[in-house]
Amino acid sequence: MELINRFYNKIIGIADSPERLVRGVALGFAFDFLPIPVISIPLSYLVAHLTRCNPIAAATTVVFFKLAVPFFYTLNVLTGTSFLGTKPGLDVKDTGIVYLDCFLDEILQYGYPFLVGSVINATLAGLVVYLSLKFIIARRRRRSDRLKIDK
Repeated sequence: MELINRFYNKIIGIADSPERLVRGVALGFAFDFLPIPVISIPLSYLVAHLTRCNPIAAATTVVFFKLAVPFFYTLNVLTGTSFLGTKPGLDVKDTGIVYLDCFLDEILQYGYPFLVGSVINATLAGLVVYLSLKFIIARRRRRSDRLKIDK
């Protein structure tokens, strides 16, 4: 919990409007669900800049949640297969390499559900993070205003 508090304080400390910061964090969190592992950091920075989000908040969030990506990818497969159902994968021609055949079979069986799940999860996660942070910031602002009135 302390790690999340430090991350939150670091993001809040960035000199920008709260709305741009919240959008940047939500965008960065959503990017960790998408299957773009190598270029997700610079791509999130670029997309945040183009969509008028805070690019530093987006890139920092992508980096912060990198260790959770295997969990996110597993969740993508589960979401995609529950949304699409379990359909048999495409037939893979025998390459003569047993491990490669098994790997290709798994990729073809779970690839499409994974992609569908990643879009669904990225959208939902980004929305949940955005709304949660908006609520937290509004609450913090109300508390700060109350303290100013009491003094």
